[in-house]
Amino acid sequence: MAQIGLFSSVLYILFTICFSFIFKKQVWKALLVGSMLTIGIFMPLTLFFFLVGSGITYWMGNKIQSSFPWIGLGIGILIGFLIVYKLKESWIDHINLLEVNFWENTGIWQIVGLSFFVFNAVSYLMDIRRRFIKPADSFFKLMLYLLYFPTLHAGPLHRFSYLNEQFDQANISEKSFSNGMRLILWGLFKNFVLAQRLNQLLITLRGSEIGGWWTLLIGCLFFFYIYFSFSSFIDFFQGVSEIFNVRLKDNFHKRIYFSRNRHEFWRGWHITLNEWFRDYFFYWQIKFQFWRNKPYLLLLLTYMLIGLWHGISWQYLLWGFMNGLWILLEKALKVHKLKQGGLLKQSMGIVYHILGCSFIALVFIYPTLGDLWNKIQMPTYFPMEVWFLHWRNICIFLMMFLLVDLYNFWSKDERMDSFLESLSPWKRRLIYTQLVLSLFVFGDFTGGLNNYYLAF
Repeated sequence: MAQIGLFSSVLYILFTICFSFIFKKQVWKALLVGSMLTIGIFMPLTLFFFLVGSGITYWMGNKIQSSFPWIGLGIGILIGFLIVYKLKESWIDHINLLEVNFWENTGIWQIVGLSFFVFNAVSYLMDIRRRFIKPADSFFKLMLYLLYFPTLHAGPLHRFSYLNEQFDQANISEKSFSNGMRLILWGLFKNFVLAQRLNQLLITLRGSEIGGWWTLLIGCLFFFYIYFSFSSFIDFFQGVSEIFNVRLKDNFHKRIYFSRNRHEFWRGWHITLNEWFRDYFFYWQIKFQFWRNKPYLLLLLTYMLIGLWHGISWQYLLWGFMNGLWILLEKALKVHKLKQGGLLKQSMGIVYHILGCSFIALVFIYPTLGDLWNKIQMPTYFPMEVWFLHWRNICIFLMMFLLVDLYNFWSKDERMDSFLESLSPWKRRLIYTQLVLSLFVFGDFTGGLNNYYLAF
């Protein structure tokens, strides 16, 4: 998080507010200038490639309406570059395994947010081809859609029409600023108080002699860590965007960690990525006769591609395959009935899903299946010294997790800024006080603003 963190976000907000005084009636121009300046300062190579990519996307978008082959060429260029870059990342990781710190010492070669840039660009081109939208009337409007700072690091993915309409209405008001700051506070609380503490515990456990079925505990903690790390980053940048009255999509359902089956989980986890693969791959392919008779095979292939989105390796391919197979098995065994039963059945569903998540997370995080197999084959053992070392971390996490879950339950389907806005002033102030005090008393600021998914 050296390049992306609190400082760059604060700088983006300040840049955009300053330029909004210049572009009073067209605040979207301030959003663009603020994004370009912030990206250029912290990630100059990212800015260079994204400017080139924006130019290619704009040119291709205007060509697609007149000639079909352009859609294949445009998507091929974008996806091809993403594949090459991910292959390069895998090669660099291989070098690092040989204890050569090439990647760490050459951060300038990182292109942050490339997956989100490419997927947004592809959705733009395909929506033009399907005649859902017309090509952007301004290159700079398209560039803002592709380079928008709050969506660069963790998404969510958006359609061009969704954001473009909001860019035209961008402004700064007392209400938008208040709602933005509420989400920023909520994201910071989840990241520094929950995600960071879990991360410290995970680092210790992975380096310990834990073995056998106790290894599932690593997978379970990693599952919760991923949720708090990723969702807190989404909350934070939703808040940054909300300041300028641009509402980013939600990417997680409330209490998704208590899913009762895998289908329910994937409906509420990284929602916009799943919608992208559904709309721009699954639905696109199912029109062909070959796949029309093999929908389950296509579903399996879709999840394998979602796995490869995380990185081009057998590890992620297997992880995607296991997710697809899990959903197909649930369909065959009608596991969804656990969701429809009483409290006992629903509790069984939650336990079943968390155990499955814990195992599949191990496939995700261990470098090779051999490493995972060796760990599971070790004698069943939990190192008690980890408890004595992290007992304070564990107690704080459990206490704060119950608080977050209470707020999620209380707010139901409302986003946190809307929920807080609906409360009476004294209740809001009480929650603000609790969040701020918890952040400063229990927050772990040693690792900076942490987002595991930034790697993808």
